[in-house]
Amino acid sequence: MTEIQAAAQPTTSWSQRMKGLLQHRDYRLLWVTGGLDNTGRWMDSVVMGLLVLDLTDSAFQVALLFMFRWSPMLVFALISGMVADRANRWAILILARSVAVVATGALLLLVAINTIEPWHVFIASFFLGCIFVLEFPSRRSLIYDLVGSERIVGAMSLETINSTVGKFAGPFMAGLLIELTGFTGPYIFLIAVYIVALILVFKIEGRGPIRSGTAYPFWQTVSRGLSYSLKNNVIRSVLMVTFIFNALSFSVESLYPVVARDHLGVGAGLTGILISAPAIGSLLSASVIASLAVVRYHGRIFCLGLTLQMVSVLLFALSPWYPISVVLLMVAGLGAAGFSAMQTTIIMISSEPEMRGTALGMLGHCIGVAALGGLGVGVVANILNAQTAVALSITLGLILLVPVMVFSPLVKKPTSPPELSTN
Repeated sequence: MTEIQAAAQPTTSWSQRMKGLLQHRDYRLLWVTGGLDNTGRWMDSVVMGLLVLDLTDSAFQVALLFMFRWSPMLVFALISGMVADRANRWAILILARSVAVVATGALLLLVAINTIEPWHVFIASFFLGCIFVLEFPSRRSLIYDLVGSERIVGAMSLETINSTVGKFAGPFMAGLLIELTGFTGPYIFLIAVYIVALILVFKIEGRGPIRSGTAYPFWQTVSRGLSYSLKNNVIRSVLMVTFIFNALSFSVESLYPVVARDHLGVGAGLTGILISAPAIGSLLSASVIASLAVVRYHGRIFCLGLTLQMVSVLLFALSPWYPISVVLLMVAGLGAAGFSAMQTTIIMISSEPEMRGTALGMLGHCIGVAALGGLGVGVVANILNAQTAVALSITLGLILLVPVMVFSPLVKKPTSPPELSTN
């Protein structure tokens, strides 16, 4: 029996289902690589934020850093989706991991010789954002190709667990190493993580099929992708929710280091613990989702998780006590796991195979709007303060999201492949 056949056998328990997925060699390598990448990505975002805050003492510049990280997703997401439908996905992963090594190595050198300037960090953040948007649809499309529609919920839940562990370990290690070694230690650790991830990608044998047989001109592809995504009621609803969430909720994470220092009065070590707190809740939630043998109403988990996350972050912004703030971000993480696990899952199940990468590219554009949201909350934080900017942004987001969720099919109908959908 081949590895793929073994992974496809029906199982009766959570551990057997997860073991079946991880027995697939290429998926296992992809999963481990994703864990290293997630740890590095969450770690470098915290290190960069604290570094820019240390260099500039400016909430706006910390938010500006967030904009540089997410602006590539806003601008290039559809292009990356087109690439995912046509290109060698393994080569894309190799390119992305190589850029991560080079960008991190450059920052390590500048920090070590004490010549680092904010603009250096902004440029590195931009390039790291570019590789994330490049990988985003290719990696997820490759996962779908490896495991299929029946096992995609389990696979994406494992991905969420992966991301969650990285989101905990990355900020925690960032705060700890900054306290012990300054900013040099974290960058030594980061470059080691990215080098190991690059080596593991080289070991992946599968290259991923090229789904699209017709090379459409760019603007025709943009038109097709936009038209296809907007005509599909389920995909359209996910895109609308994602747009609002990332503009007004995800974007406020850029200000967490500022809230920790200026509002809660803690240093780098406790800031790292605070930022890693959502990962604890996310790990619990993702484990529960992964244990589900069958999920029909993906949209209900998606919307419930979204609401729980935003309400918890709103209460976090209002909390003056560090321990309560940590607990609230744990609860936010509980909801975030349900939202993130179902976000790409719903898109992939609801899309035609040849349009899957393009639909994920459209999703990427909606995620990338966080760049503009980060700039907006940075301006408000500069005028008022960081915690007020967070509270105002989340409140507006909740007001806008309620009618979208109520009138969409996400809560009312089960998610099904296009050939089974009545939409």
